[in-house]
Amino acid sequence: MIAVLRSLESEMGLKDLTPLERCIVATMSLEEFAEGARTESILNHDILDTPTPSSFYRALKSLRQKNIVETVGNRKTGIYRIAN
Repeated sequence: MIAVLRSLESEMGLKDLTPLERCIVATMSLEEFAEGARTESILNHDILDTPTPSSFYRALKSLRQKNIVETVGNRKTGIYRIAN
């Protein structure tokens, strides 16, 4: 099972992400966030182990720079989704 999971992570380009980045992607991949998620909703979700806000925003910025996550509308909305 772990080998399958690691294979999927490799295929999806997630193997080089930090554990926090992976948790953010996992959270944003939930059906409830298909149309986008506010940063507060992601940060307070049960999947994340209550990271510090600075670590969370740094990881989110990294995911945006890697084109894994994109903003919905302009950046000031604070709504993000998995990039297509």
